[in-house]
Amino acid sequence: MVWLDAGDYFGDSSAAGLKNTQTLTEGMTRIGYAAVNLGEREVNFGLDRLQQEMKKASFPFVSANMVYQDSGEPFLQPTLILSVPRSGAGAPGAKKGKIRLGILGLARQNAGFSQKTPEGRRIVTSDPVEAARRAVPALKKKSDLVVALVTLELEEAKALSKEVPGIDALLGGFGAVQTTEEIPAGPNTPPSRIVYAGNQGKKLGEIRVFLDPGKPPRLNPILVNLGKNVPDDSAIMDLVTANRLAINEINRKEAPLVDVKKMIAMYEGAAYVQSGACKDCHAEEYRIWEETKHAHAFRILEEKHQDYNPECVGCHTTGFRKPTGYVNAKSTPDLMNVQCESCHGPGKGHPETVGKGYGAANLDTCRPCHTPENSPDFDPTAYMIKIRHWKTDPGAGAAAGGSRR
Repeated sequence: MVWLDAGDYFGDSSAAGLKNTQTLTEGMTRIGYAAVNLGEREVNFGLDRLQQEMKKASFPFVSANMVYQDSGEPFLQPTLILSVPRSGAGAPGAKKGKIRLGILGLARQNAGFSQKTPEGRRIVTSDPVEAARRAVPALKKKSDLVVALVTLELEEAKALSKEVPGIDALLGGFGAVQTTEEIPAGPNTPPSRIVYAGNQGKKLGEIRVFLDPGKPPRLNPILVNLGKNVPDDSAIMDLVTANRLAINEINRKEAPLVDVKKMIAMYEGAAYVQSGACKDCHAEEYRIWEETKHAHAFRILEEKHQDYNPECVGCHTTGFRKPTGYVNAKSTPDLMNVQCESCHGPGKGHPETVGKGYGAANLDTCRPCHTPENSPDFDPTAYMIKIRHWKTDPGAGAAAGGSRR
């Protein structure tokens, strides 16, 4: 079994979200998805649009606890049984036959969630534990392996695996959570495996299943890093590229034009002044910065047609989503790239506050952008050498977590 989390756009009825939903549906069809569980967020963006895409999909959707409020009946089929060939079944000496997978879908229960259907009925989420208790026993009788597709918080998934015996694997998606864990069960009950692959499509979840007659299934789950060593699949990259261009263009057209002067006037004491303002007093530091990738970080987004992607621009600009910081390429082009103030903070009050701690930075300043997902090759010592423009030893500073100027 292998899977990727579909991410946070599935079912989004905005122009960009709808395009992403269409691309996800087509991409999951090409990849060969066997089943998809709906979470509350997917349904929240509008059932009419979502149902249109569901009709186009080549795979079934399941949910055991997304129900009609007036009757408690499931909105979708709660479970399904898939029959898949054993790996290597055609090899000499290999066991023949198929493996029966029992699959159920479970969403997080949210008391505030309620969506109106085109027919006027309401869909709500019921208790996932109770839904699993009703579904698992029947699945267990008909299948060799029971798999729960869940959009639950990690602690909820752990509690579910303990409270509902018989679930062999919980394949989860909940934001950026990435983990592979074994959850012990009660006496004479095999443990459950919980695997969350994150939501950026940078990890591939894989579970290898070993079935021996008369013994509980043995599961070996791993997360595969889809990094530089894994080449792009030409059979799907045309779809990815076309979607990337389309979404970027939609975001470009919808990007607001902001009156920057008014914005700065509102936050006069915390305004960004751009790196050019630092040059007169910090000429050598400015020269070093100009030669780093930080100084040209926005160009990378332009080349990849991601310059209007809100998930990317924050780490390639200065002060994104902060008062007087970067808004978009139309309104604040002067704040493109990772400038001095990205690390040292808004410089409007400098140099008056130079003796009062302005500009303190350390390794924690790097970590919001240089995450394992966004920057898997990040080596603090090696990277500090590339950008070093301070007089103290970068290694010592990094170890101590001290500030640098």
